[in-house]
This record gives sequence, C-alpha cells and structure tokens, in this order.
Amino acid sequence: MRFACSYLKDHLKWIITFLICEGAMIALMVLNQNPLDEILYAAAVGIFLFAVVFGVDGRKQWKHYRALQELEHSVAVSLEHMVSADNVVEQEYQKLLRLFFEEKVRQENDVSNRQKDMREYYAMWVHQIKTPISALRLLLQEKNEQGEMSEELEEVFRIEQYVEMALQYVRLESETTDYRIEQVKLDDVIRASIRKYARLFIHKKISMEYEGTQNMALTDEKWIQFVIEQILSNAVKYTSKGEISIYFEGEETENLFLVIADTGIGIKAEDLPRICEKGYTGYNGHADKRSTGIGLYLCSRILKKLGHSLSITSKEGKGTRVRIGFVMKA
Repeated sequence: MRFACSYLKDHLKWIITFLICEGAMIALMVLNQNPLDEILYAAAVGIFLFAVVFGVDGRKQWKHYRALQELEHSVAVSLEHMVSADNVVEQEYQKLLRLFFEEKVRQENDVSNRQKDMREYYAMWVHQIKTPISALRLLLQEKNEQGEMSEELEEVFRIEQYVEMALQYVRLESETTDYRIEQVKLDDVIRASIRKYARLFIHKKISMEYEGTQNMALTDEKWIQFVIEQILSNAVKYTSKGEISIYFEGEETENLFLVIADTGIGIKAEDLPRICEKGYTGYNGHADKRSTGIGLYLCSRILKKLGHSLSITSKEGKGTRVRIGFVMKA
C-alpha cells in the first residue's frame, strides 16, 4: 500500500496529462460526430495502452523497491550489492551515498586505531608501574620485621589490586584477548588466591574456611583466578568480623558450583539486580568512597566469555553468597 500510494503520487502529473489528452480526443471525436462505438473503442484503446505502460513501469519500480528494502540489511557493511541506478538522478544519489559510506568507514577506522593505541599505552603503563610498586612493597616489608599488615603495606596492596584490575580491563577490551581453555585444578587457583589475601585475613581477624578439593574445571586459569581474587577482595572489604567460606556444590551432577560466602554487611535488595553493571557501586559503594563499581562488572563479563554462570545472593547484615557455575560435561 505504501509503495502504491507513493507511485501514484510520483506519477500524478502523467495521469492528469493522459486524462486531459484522452478527454480532448473524445471531445474532438464528438464534435466531428463520430459514431459512439468508435469513440468508445478509441477511448478503450488509449486506456489499455496507458494501463500496459503503467503496469510494466510499476512492476519494474516494485522490483527496484524490494531490492532496496533487502539491501537495508547489508548496506551498513558494504555497498557492493547496490541496486543499479535507473537514471541520472539515482546515479548521483548513489555517488553521494558512497561518499558518505567511505567517510563513515574512515572515521570508524580512525576511532578504532585511536582506541587500539590507547589500549596499548595503558597496557604498557600498567606493566611499567608494577615494577616501582613491587620495589616499594619490598622496602616496606624489610622495615616491617614483624610481618604484620602495616597501613603502608595495606595501601600498597590496594594499589596493586587497582593496577591489576586496570590491566585486566584493558585485556578484556582488546580484540586479541588470548583465552587458554584447559582442564584446571581449582584447588591450586583457590589456594593461590587465599595466600594473596592472607595478610588481610590476619589483619582484620577474619577466619577462612576451605578444606581443599580435587575438582577440575574446563576454564582459563589466569582469568578464573582474577575472578576469584576479585570476589575474595569484596568479601574481605565488606566483612569486619566473622568468616569467609569457600566450598563446592553439585559435585555429583554435570554442573559444578564454586561458592564463596562471607558474613559481611551484605547487599541491599534494591542493589542486587544492578551490582554487575559497569560503574554501579550501590549503597555499600557510596559508603566506601574507594569503590569503583568495576570489579563485579569485569567478573561478570569474564565468566560470560568463559561460558561460566554467576549468581549472587545476599541479605543485608547477614552476608553475601557468590556462586560460579562450571559445566563439567559437553
């Protein structure tokens, strides 16, 4: 209907011209006192020829219209299958469209190159900054003979966390992120993560409950360790007393779940649906001015890329329970 209305509107002047010519011809034949059957015959022939011409042209235009509609789905990628122009005006429109498309591609390439340069710079900066941070940690540890978590060491540890988060963020956004999927012994990954936060557990007098496991999972060791460390970091940050527990569920089924639970301050019910959004800190994040709202966002994206599930349940004042699901069989 839309095409028919548009077509008739575009050809209205030709329809009016035909009707005027047809009316003039009939009028002349009437004035010349031609027989009625001749007048009707001449009028019918004119209408028939006009209908044939309009029908052929309309069918051609309809095919052209349908081809353009189908092209809408691919024009954003390429103009190679552009419908051939029927006249000079359409040729000029297509030239203009190609110029716009070429400019669009050029701008997209410029943006992509700038983003690539920025990611490479940030990655290089993060690697370089880790060296003085490590040196500072060693100097502070030498001065801290008792091995306790001094305030200086605690702040250095936080800096290391933020630097590592920035590095993983850059890697995650990179088009060349290398995932090495293999059977990983989860016990090694978990114990390495616990050792990293051992000083904080001692400093805050939080007990850690973990009995070890023989479970294996098909995942990327580097990325899953980053996820576990981020979850442990949140658990320690928002737990002032009590314990953090790490255990497994569903070991006899096709799905294995790693659970990290704490007895911390918990998460408000209205914040739970949004805690994995980029930059969302919620009520607890506003209370802790250093919260970035990036940690769980990165965890969510990494687990999605690895094909693992993530679910978080919490009760305010009771604690938080994070559940990571691994598919054990294809």
